[in-house]
Amino acid sequence: MSAPAVDDRPRPVQAPAPDRPWWAYVLVWVALAVIGAGAGQALFTTLDLGDTVGTQVCLVRNGISVDGADPVTTDQSVYGSCVRDYFRVQATAVLAGAVALPVAAWLLMLLGGVGTRWRLRPGAVAGMPAGAERLTGRFAELCDSQGLTGRHRPRLVLAPPGTGVAQAFTTGLPGSRPWVVVPLSYAYADPAAFDAVAAHELGHVRSRDVLWASAVWWAGWLAVPALLLALVPLAGTPAVAWDAYRGALVVAVAVAVAMFVLRAGLLRRRELAADRHVVEVLADPNAVAALVRPSGKRRAGVFATHPTAGDRLAAGLATRHPEGGFVVTVAVGVVAMAAHHVAFSVLSSLRWTFDADVTASAPVVAAVLWSSVVVPLWTRRAPVTPGRWTGPLAGAVVGLVVGYLLQPPGVITVLAATPGRGLLLVLLLLPGLVLAAFAAALLAAGLAARLTVHSGHPRLRRFGAVLAVTSALSALWGTVIAATTAHVVTEGVGSIRWFLVVNGDDRVWRYAAALVLVGLVLAVLRTRPGRPALAVSAVAAVTGGVAAALSWQLRSGGGLSDARSDFLTHQGWWICALAGLVAVAAVVVVNGGAPAEVPIAVLCGLTVTVSAGAVQYAAVWIGSGVRSDFFRESLRMPGWLLLLALAGAAPLIAAVVAVTRRREPRGGAVRWAAGAGGVTALLSLLLVAGGLSSVTVVEGDLARPDARSRPTSTEAAPPSSPPEASVEPERPLDQQAATTALSDVPGVLPPGAKSAPDAAETSSTLVPDTCDAAAKRTAANKKALPRAAEAEQRFTFPLGDAPDGGTISVSVTSHPAAPPGFSDLDAENEACARFRLPSERQDDGYLDCRITARPAHDFPLARKRNVTAQGRIKGVPMVVVVHDYAATFGLNRVEVSLSWFYLTAAPPQAVLDEADRIATSAMNVIAARL
Repeated sequence: MSAPAVDDRPRPVQAPAPDRPWWAYVLVWVALAVIGAGAGQALFTTLDLGDTVGTQVCLVRNGISVDGADPVTTDQSVYGSCVRDYFRVQATAVLAGAVALPVAAWLLMLLGGVGTRWRLRPGAVAGMPAGAERLTGRFAELCDSQGLTGRHRPRLVLAPPGTGVAQAFTTGLPGSRPWVVVPLSYAYADPAAFDAVAAHELGHVRSRDVLWASAVWWAGWLAVPALLLALVPLAGTPAVAWDAYRGALVVAVAVAVAMFVLRAGLLRRRELAADRHVVEVLADPNAVAALVRPSGKRRAGVFATHPTAGDRLAAGLATRHPEGGFVVTVAVGVVAMAAHHVAFSVLSSLRWTFDADVTASAPVVAAVLWSSVVVPLWTRRAPVTPGRWTGPLAGAVVGLVVGYLLQPPGVITVLAATPGRGLLLVLLLLPGLVLAAFAAALLAAGLAARLTVHSGHPRLRRFGAVLAVTSALSALWGTVIAATTAHVVTEGVGSIRWFLVVNGDDRVWRYAAALVLVGLVLAVLRTRPGRPALAVSAVAAVTGGVAAALSWQLRSGGGLSDARSDFLTHQGWWICALAGLVAVAAVVVVNGGAPAEVPIAVLCGLTVTVSAGAVQYAAVWIGSGVRSDFFRESLRMPGWLLLLALAGAAPLIAAVVAVTRRREPRGGAVRWAAGAGGVTALLSLLLVAGGLSSVTVVEGDLARPDARSRPTSTEAAPPSSPPEASVEPERPLDQQAATTALSDVPGVLPPGAKSAPDAAETSSTLVPDTCDAAAKRTAANKKALPRAAEAEQRFTFPLGDAPDGGTISVSVTSHPAAPPGFSDLDAENEACARFRLPSERQDDGYLDCRITARPAHDFPLARKRNVTAQGRIKGVPMVVVVHDYAATFGLNRVEVSLSWFYLTAAPPQAVLDEADRIATSAMNVIAARL
């Protein structure tokens, strides 16, 4: 009887789990949400969920056109009342899409896993040979060695021929044990081959690669179909769909391709990580050879999910290499900025619901996402690749800037919302965005390097780092966008300086510097700056504070205007900020110039700036006494200005780090402190003398009105002024005088005006009944009044692009006694705020009408109203607009009614202004004859 075979394979070794690509989960699901949001935006537009025509009609009824009108320069309450429901539905559609597509991808991923398990279910895979028990036992031993128990312990599935399984893979479902599927042929192969394959797949299980790989696969396949599905309502008009969404479709295809390329690249890296796991578990550098199939390729293609044989064999001998290099950082930046665009779209829609501009919070969304991913990635990377920050820093700048300039498919961005100025805005944005991105990335790199120095309170310190980077990036990003947009509107360099300063007083960024300070304090716990750094900070704070106070005291004599006082105050705060900037540069040099010293230097700089502000306040308070709120501003505003200065000087600080880096800190505390004090004093003198005014503050900047209150379109010519009455008010007109009163009306009409016959009287039943009764009561009461004279004329005239031009009807009715007021008309306006008018020409037989009262302040007894009637003729939207103007002068009632219509698209603002001008001028020239 022969002895049983002895398994002489080495026992597996407990290996550290491969790095889990948690950041890939974040990016994939955020990317899916962005794609879904774009599809939701497109579906909202194609299905007209917000009733575009109705919203435009409401605006037209209030004298506002969507073509070229700046919502900020219009009556906010009126504009908001018209667009509130439209934008609320739009925000809902965008958010619904952002939720629906990730859910759809999750369901498809679930169905794919269920399908695989059904195909390989125990009932379908039967007749296992005896050799399979050996594989099952060895697999259990490998799982035990790596501590895989419970829900995390995978199940081994041996797939026989005929199941379509040619190579091993791992499949999983959320909340269940993963399956490791191995071809049954390994039961007849060298046992070492099964060990390598099983250890490789266990590496995927431990790093949880399965679910994110499946999710990003579906993200790539869903990018284009999601947008195409939203465009189905336009299937009957493909030319319209292509014209409106060709850019979005091209971007969607590019996103899909990028998803597949990114997935392939990540999978190749995960395969290499799993190969390293094989070497560590089996303690055999040559174990990977059992997995490798010969290949003639030197490099894997961009869509290849497995590396070449040479790369895999080399990976088995290589050390772990954490993610966070150029490519990954670019991907994080692009996805973060895509999330910014979605947040901007939603917040800009909800501003009319909240009656407040909340779009400034959009950069916070991107900054939280970016810093929450990048800071931990760079922290794990820092000790492995010390000092090698060129790739990550470049990736941060490229990813954030390019991501902002790209428009996610279907999503409306800031650049898309500024037609005609987009290229100019991009050219002006680029330098500021690059500086903001680089400054935030430099701070993130420094914090990542600093977090590796001490191990105490890792979560608290990491939270502080994320808080500091988020606050800095979001504040700088939002400020660059606001200042550049203001410059495009006002076309002045002063507007940029002004917005850079006053944006620090915005309710969103007011405490940005304080949050950066708190985050840095948490991130650098248990760190002492050193005596030279403390000496530099103390001297710079005192010098800056005294210089700021002197700049106020020596120039504040006599009665100061508000503009002059604000200028001197801000100039003093800039001096405090410059003191902090000097401290940052000096501390970086003194402490050896390593990236890990950047957070310490920035913390010292903020402390110096706040301290200098306190010194300035104390000196000013002793000299003249100031308000308590000035104390808060003296602590807050210099910190904000220091953030701006650090962003502008970030390249210089990076150069200082590169040039002055050394292993040991520099000595000579007194020498460095004296130098810092001297440089601070010199910069203060330059600022006061005007040498730094171009980059800080000019007295005229602070007197500038808010650029957002300036109109951006040319106004129409004003109507003729309302005259004084020339006819004795208590004396009725005769027929000749009534006719003469209308004689000047043709003179206010556009060239080409023609006299037209009076319109035939019609009688229709309005819906609802209350409106019909009110309208008929007004007509009956008007008809029952006795008349001394009555004259009426009607004209047609060209009016912009209106199909049939405009028609104006003017009348003068003189009564023996004073006519009643406008109580009947007011009651009609209230009862008929919304009503329906029968019309045989309309597709549904009705016109949907609304009445909006308009201000009429030219005359004591007057009423203005705009009436819109909306319908469809053969599917084409048609809107009739009526401008009614009535006024009473003694015994005389004057009525002006101007009507016109348009099809499909709302008219430009010039047409609305012209119609209002004509109606008002007609009333004025008639009144001049009375």
